Amino acid sequence: MRQPDQRSERGGDGLPPAAVATIAICTLAYLLDGVVHTVMGPLAPIVARSLHLSIAQLGPLFSANLIGQCIGLIAFPLAVGRIGHRGVVIGTLAGFGLFQMLCGLAQSGEQLFWLRLVTGFFLGGTLPSCLAMIAEAAPPHRRGFIISLMFVGYGTGCALAGIAALPGDWRMVMAGIGAVCLFAAAISWQFLVEPRQADAASSEPVPPPLRGALLLLAPPFGLGTVMLWLLFIAMLTISYCLSSWLPTMLVQVGRSASFASLSVTVFGLGGIVAGLVVGALMDRFGQIRMLVGCFLGATVLFVWIGQVLATATPVLLMTLLVADGFCALGAYAGINVVLAGFYPVHLRALGIGVTKSVGRVGTVLAPILIGLALTHQVAETTVTSLFAVPTALCVAALLVIANARRVTTRRENETGKRAGTEPARLQTADRTGSGL
Repeated sequence: MRQPDQRSERGGDGLPPAAVATIAICTLAYLLDGVVHTVMGPLAPIVARSLHLSIAQLGPLFSANLIGQCIGLIAFPLAVGRIGHRGVVIGTLAGFGLFQMLCGLAQSGEQLFWLRLVTGFFLGGTLPSCLAMIAEAAPPHRRGFIISLMFVGYGTGCALAGIAALPGDWRMVMAGIGAVCLFAAAISWQFLVEPRQADAASSEPVPPPLRGALLLLAPPFGLGTVMLWLLFIAMLTISYCLSSWLPTMLVQVGRSASFASLSVTVFGLGGIVAGLVVGALMDRFGQIRMLVGCFLGATVLFVWIGQVLATATPVLLMTLLVADGFCALGAYAGINVVLAGFYPVHLRALGIGVTKSVGRVGTVLAPILIGLALTHQVAETTVTSLFAVPTALCVAALLVIANARRVTTRRENETGKRAGTEPARLQTADRTGSGL
């Protein structure tokens, strides 16, 4: 196992080469996540013709990757105690690269479903360790910006997926993306190092699976864990529902098909810009303060967009969508900063994986509920305005998390004073959750 080179460390604002490599590789992993997860969309018509699939048969192919991710998000963090974050990242990058290549050899829809499910399994395993490693590698005063930058990598990957699909030969595209993933695994083998665990809590071993899961729901983490689950369910609901239903609802209210297609891109563009800005603002003004502002802005904008969905000029509606994308998707990147700093090192990867897996509940149920609402003649303007409900719930969840952290810190302060020592979590407060 590669260890950080002591001679490479730098003081001040400079990052040691090992930290730069970690941030770059983990950002690349999230970019590949965006490509692998999204590329099936533009390739779907070609795949359907090639494998003689109906439109209905394409649905499971879209879901397969997501189902696999839900499993991998929980399974692989449990292996961190044995092989470390470095081993998990290298193994999962190689795994989803190999199975992504094999997707190009599928001879039926059923084969492609299972290959994409296994690809998603390895892909889901990569994400918690990457987020945990970046949280360790980033300096405290730049953590918000660097973690948000990683999510710009994901957004960039989603955008690149459309370009990658342009050649039209879906088998070649699948194989090419898989080869890039394998190349990323080789780079990780050469340059990725296990993070230095300077947290006093890092001396604790990673607990067994059942005990670790119970610790997430026990004091002092239980209430915050539930609120983090609520945050991710709400935000993934918004992200997946808008990408799935916004174009359809715009066409239903009389907008052109080209305008409807552009709407998702414009909303995503606001999120990419936010990823470059919101993280830096969180470092400057504090996590909770900045995120509450973003969620309140998104709440107002969703109500506004819903009311003018059919009547606003194209320029005004696109402007509102960019602003809403900035607030909503910027907040989604920001809550990952909160998640990365919420748990101590020995629970971090498991906490991240479970939270992200639970969050995908929203991606499964919410699009179905919206379809039922539209089927039962609920107005598109009303459905769009109702997206303000999850963003408002996010404000409440963040305030609960902030209060829980204040109570925990105060108790540890008192315990530390009685023991005559500074509490471990207080010693590392800036590193694990500044701004909370």
